[in-house]
Amino acid sequence: MHANEQLLRDADQAQIRGDFEAFTGFFTDDVVVHIPGKSSLAGEYKGKDQFLELFGRFVERAGEYTFEPHAYFADDEHGISLQRSHYRRGNESLDSNDAFVCHFRNGKISEFWLLSDEEDAVDAWLG
Repeated sequence: MHANEQLLRDADQAQIRGDFEAFTGFFTDDVVVHIPGKSSLAGEYKGKDQFLELFGRFVERAGEYTFEPHAYFADDEHGISLQRSHYRRGNESLDSNDAFVCHFRNGKISEFWLLSDEEDAVDAWLG
């Protein structure tokens, strides 16, 4: 297994177990995050501070959020993580298939793009 594939796996496992400090350690200090769509979270975020603010806003708006990792692919420069995401709020729910496309630098994630097959529904859910 490529080291960057393991990095993606480890980042997901840290998030799943709720180890936020370990999770954020997998990203460079100058990480760039691209969130598509029309939700209040859409945009480009530069630096770990903006990423942490974005992540906090996501947690606030997502409701009860879980995900199931599906597959990982990585080489020296690029990686892709596929997952099934689950959003719940009371009796309402939303499921989506998501892909994270990443760039790596010095053993960390330096940039990523989120892609969802339910972009409009996720946008509506997140507001």
